[in-house]
Amino acid sequence: MASLADFEQGQEFTVEAGGQWVSLELSAVKPIPASPRPGGGFSLIFRGPRETPLPQATYRFTGTSGVHDIFIVPVAADATGRLYEAVFN
Repeated sequence: MASLADFEQGQEFTVEAGGQWVSLELSAVKPIPASPRPGGGFSLIFRGPRETPLPQATYRFTGTSGVHDIFIVPVAADATGRLYEAVFN
């Protein structure tokens, strides 16, 4: 099970989506203090390229902390990219 210790702001991950590899940067890691989840809950915000939108789905994230299957939801977009959130609660 993924834990907060597996993730650090600034980490780079790659995900495979529709036959292409997309690079995502972990922009924010936020603990969820009142979570009933064993080990504590947390949320992750990832930033990806604007030109490659990822729909809400589970993706295999590969990075220096290992491989994680993570469900992400698009939450925002601006001129510099798209933001996705994952919540572990």
